[in-house]
Amino acid sequence: MGQRWVVVPGTIRAIAAVDESVATRVFGSSDAIALGGWPGATTGRAWASCARFADDVASGAIPDDVRVAMYDPEGWEATPLEERLDPLASIRAFCDLARAHGYFVLITPHPNLVEVPGSVHAPRAGETREGAYLRSGITEASAEHADAVETQAQKLQRDPAAYRDFVEATARLARDVRRDVQFLSGLSTHPGYPVTAKMLKDTWASVRDVVDGHYLSLGRHLRRPDVAASLLSASLRTGTTRRAGPWPEGLPRPT
Repeated sequence: MGQRWVVVPGTIRAIAAVDESVATRVFGSSDAIALGGWPGATTGRAWASCARFADDVASGAIPDDVRVAMYDPEGWEATPLEERLDPLASIRAFCDLARAHGYFVLITPHPNLVEVPGSVHAPRAGETREGAYLRSGITEASAEHADAVETQAQKLQRDPAAYRDFVEATARLARDVRRDVQFLSGLSTHPGYPVTAKMLKDTWASVRDVVDGHYLSLGRHLRRPDVAASLLSASLRTGTTRRAGPWPEGLPRPT
């Protein structure tokens, strides 16, 4: 397909209940990363804490079939405070450990990291959260050390032009550091407000020439798998103007 999709199994099951054919075509391929596993997809696992990842590596708790290690630091309790306050160091530490054990590394930092009380990356007077995030160096640190980076831009889906501006800016920062880094952006069926099929398709289309794929999530309460299935069907028909490089095929097995 030339386009990457990162999802959890619950998302796949919900979409398959609406359109099994689309779910099979999109997620039954190694182009997809399933965080928890799915037949045909590349198996990944996500951590919100670098410290927890280190513990799992040390204890041998990570299943042998996991090929992708994803770090998702955000301004939430799941990410330890010290990691929230120094995301650049925690991103480097996660990437170094994951690479040392043979994993393909995906980093998905949330822009709300700059809003953590006490953060040195806090927005300046008159600066937006997204502006502070672009200035923070988080994207550059991710691109320098990881194989793939996602920008969580889904909050901007109501305005495809604003979504594109933010995604394009973060993609430029990432590729200025490493030209071959794979770059994804977030899409959700309910990032704080109802999303229509047209809205999601317009947002997806706005960055077809910018990204290599997307992390796709369903809303926690208003899930709308029908909207997600409609988007995926359109993506199969239209494709992307970028051709992403390979996922983890050829990596050594984690040790």
